Amino acid sequence: MREHGRRGADRMGPESPAEFAALQRRRLLERLGAPESRSPRTLLDVALTGAPTEQHTVGISVLGSFLVNLQESISAIAQARTGRPTRHAPIPRTIRDITALSAAAVFPSSFGLTLRGPEGDGDLFTGVSGSPATILEDAVDVVFEVAELSEGAGRSDDLLAEHLVPLGQRAMKHLGALAAGLADDGLGLRMSWQGRGGRTRRSEWTREGAQRVRALCEQSDFGEPETTTIVGWLGSASELRGTVEIRTDAGEIIRARTDAEVTAQLRGCFGNRVEADLEVATVRSAGGRERKVYVVLALRNA
Repeated sequence: MREHGRRGADRMGPESPAEFAALQRRRLLERLGAPESRSPRTLLDVALTGAPTEQHTVGISVLGSFLVNLQESISAIAQARTGRPTRHAPIPRTIRDITALSAAAVFPSSFGLTLRGPEGDGDLFTGVSGSPATILEDAVDVVFEVAELSEGAGRSDDLLAEHLVPLGQRAMKHLGALAAGLADDGLGLRMSWQGRGGRTRRSEWTREGAQRVRALCEQSDFGEPETTTIVGWLGSASELRGTVEIRTDAGEIIRARTDAEVTAQLRGCFGNRVEADLEVATVRSAGGRERKVYVVLALRNA
């Protein structure tokens, strides 16, 4: 009866190549009597959709640039989310290793791939806060969020911009290039993510949604950063994300990223009155709206 129930569940069928691979792997381990790995590699299924793929042909340059832009976007997002968003400085090698994706399988009769995250655990990656799996998953989640927020006619761009601007100029440049490639070639994107622990997420990104992201990224003008010092209460802090919220004496809430050196000090300042040296970049959108991106350069108890 129990075996019949298991077969009944299997007959429901996996909904993506990643789930199919996981199912096959689980069956093999059951036959061998081997325990399943506690840290399987993460899987990201991506498939190009739209009229250009209907005849089952697509230019190599299109597919190649898509994969490069996807990888660069994920690496730049991870760098921005774990430290200080940058314009020109190289992305640290550790971040690139943590977010490196490898092609594992090609979907039959479709322009899709199963991409695997890196093998290994936290002991192999030093110099970053948080586990490698969490950092990669967080960056992939941002790509999904951007895609989902860009969909829907008549939606305001404000919420989408609130997600994009804090990522900084580098990440927005790569996300803009990824979106531009889809929009220019009349393509959409179907995505499915299987993280560690079995968490799955699926999303569709249409050409129209990609065009919205492209416009926001290309039309956002980052001004030269300025430095200032504020005094206030450190209301919340995350060592994992490298973020803080400081309430100034005027009642303003400043949400900021922290440099790596500052992140290590957060525990000793939490809940205290602090003095913070900030780098402030003003971002102007095509409509004239301004948003500010804050990075804490130094933090000390006041």
